[in-house]
Amino acid sequence: MLFDAHIHLSEIPKVEQGRPLPASVLTSAHDPEDPSLSLGDPAVLCSYGLHPLWLDAPGRSLETLVKLSASGQISAVGEFGFDFYHGRDREKEKKQRDFFHAQCVIAERYRLPVVLHARRGMAELFNETTLLKKLSAVIFHCYPGTAEEGQAFLKRGVNGFFSFGTPIIKNYPRAIAALKRLPLDRILFETDAPFQPPHGREMSLPIDIVTVYEKGSELLSIPRPELEHIVWGTAQGIFPGRL
Repeated sequence: MLFDAHIHLSEIPKVEQGRPLPASVLTSAHDPEDPSLSLGDPAVLCSYGLHPLWLDAPGRSLETLVKLSASGQISAVGEFGFDFYHGRDREKEKKQRDFFHAQCVIAERYRLPVVLHARRGMAELFNETTLLKKLSAVIFHCYPGTAEEGQAFLKRGVNGFFSFGTPIIKNYPRAIAALKRLPLDRILFETDAPFQPPHGREMSLPIDIVTVYEKGSELLSIPRPELEHIVWGTAQGIFPGRL
């Protein structure tokens, strides 16, 4: 059984949405009206969070996150985190940090895993270890760090899981090095569809999870069925009773 740890189903073209999913998925929603939140499909787990680049977007609020968490509509909080790809200033840093803290508190209250987004924000995540170690599970979406940084989170008591996607099929050295050196029982795979497309494509699609697993199998020298079994067991541990 394949598990896609990060996808955006509602942002995939309609023609693709009608096709059977090749994997059980954790789909990330940012809009409270996202249809994924009311699908009722057992193969589709939902997360909801306030993305650091869209904190001021209409209709997105911590109140909505609390409501979805309390109702059991979501299986995780996120994606949220830190993003300074387009620069930083004191006001931006404070705002992202405040929303980060608030979402961690909500996740802890409702015992939900979190899905973290970080672009040029790893130092900020390390500063939040005290909060992160209180959470049931922490998924580092499209893990941007090194193996050493991932190991440091684990040593500090963070129940971390590291998700790898199209960067490994595009042969990004840093992603490949981290995948090979982090503990196997901490590894997840994702497409981030429709974002982060493979070379020569305008978007990634749900079916790309098959290629990601195939590449993971090659890089780790583990038969794909065995790798699928290991990752599925990891996912079940993160989302007990939901998969």
